[in-house]
Amino acid sequence: MLVLLVEDNRLLAKNIIHYLELNEIECDYAETLAQAEQVIFSRTFDAIILDLNLPDGDGISACKKWKEQCILAPIIMLTARSNLQDRLSGFEVGADDYLVKPFAMAELVARLRVVSQRRPSPKLLSIGELDLDFAGHHAHRLGQQLALSRTGWQILSLLARRSPETVEREEIERLLWPDSLPDSDSLRSHIHLLRKIVDKPFEQKLIHTIRGIGLCLKVDTDEA
Repeated sequence: MLVLLVEDNRLLAKNIIHYLELNEIECDYAETLAQAEQVIFSRTFDAIILDLNLPDGDGISACKKWKEQCILAPIIMLTARSNLQDRLSGFEVGADDYLVKPFAMAELVARLRVVSQRRPSPKLLSIGELDLDFAGHHAHRLGQQLALSRTGWQILSLLARRSPETVEREEIERLLWPDSLPDSDSLRSHIHLLRKIVDKPFEQKLIHTIRGIGLCLKVDTDEA
C-alpha cells in the first residue's frame, strides 16, 4: 500500500511514518498543501491522510479541490476537531473517513486498509471535445481514443485537473523527473508530441502556451 501523509506536526508525522512502515505500508510525506500538490499527481496513492490545519490552507478546501480534480485515492481526515459539524463538513466535500487526535496507530492502519479496498467508480473529466478517464488512464477526443504515451498522459492529466489554470513549466518537469532534471530540453519534445496527438488532427486548439510561464488546457472561446 502507498499512502500520502499531509501533516505539519513533524514529530507526529515521524511516528506515523514509522508505524506504517512497520506494517509494510509505504508513505510519502508532505508538510504543507503546496508540497502535497507537487507529488499528488506523480504517483497513484492507495490513500491520503490529510490534516485539517496546515500552514498554507485547510484540509476541507484541499479535499474538495482534489476530489474535483478527480483524485481517486480515498482521504482520511486527521484532526483535533472533534465536533459533529466539523466531521460533517469533511464528509460533505468527499472525505472517506475521519480520525480525531489523539488516536491509536493501530486504528489508523485498520482504517487505511478498509478505505484502500474500496474500488472507486471511474472518474471522467471533459474539457470541450476532450474526455479523460482517470480510472482507465486514457483520453478520447470526439470519440477517438488518443494514443498517448505514459509521459503524455501524465502531462495531459495534470493540465486537465488544473484546467483552465496555467501550470508552470517547472511543475511539469518536477512531475516527470522528480529526482533530477534531464540535461536536454526533453520537456519541449514531449509537449510537441502531445500537441500533435491532442490538437493537430482537430480544428480547435486546446493546449495553449502562456509565454514565460507554462501551459494550460482550455477551450479558447475566441477561437470558437
